[in-house]
Amino acid sequence: MKITETTIPTDLDRYLATNSAADITSTASYVERGGALVTPHSLTGLRKLRQPLQAKISALKQGAVLRERLEILALYLDECAAERATLSPAIREAAFALLYFLKGFDRIPDSVPEIGLLDDALVVQVVLDRHAAALRAHWQRRRRLMDN
Repeated sequence: MKITETTIPTDLDRYLATNSAADITSTASYVERGGALVTPHSLTGLRKLRQPLQAKISALKQGAVLRERLEILALYLDECAAERATLSPAIREAAFALLYFLKGFDRIPDSVPEIGLLDDALVVQVVLDRHAAALRAHWQRRRRLMDN
């Protein structure tokens, strides 16, 4: 399934395509502003894109750590959706990181050898760092441990 206005709102889609350095002061602020654009409609769209997202995650030939971290965020969102959890900053930013990875319009194109996934990894790491407590609490409620 392709990302369209029916799956992701236009303002979030436009923000994901932002490439002007003047619009981005830091990765953390980019993630925070992007997360703020994630709506319940965005989460519904991401759930519709779950199969292509999983396929792209599974297809990662390099970056086992990135693959594991993306799977952690995807599982977190799946479980939050099943619980009908409140749309917290952790949920919003996790969804944003997954959409950033899935969207394919990156600061560094994924096809660039050696460094193509660096920007994706950085966005994911920012989300994990910013919401480590919420993610840890989520896994502890399920009696699972979260590896870094």
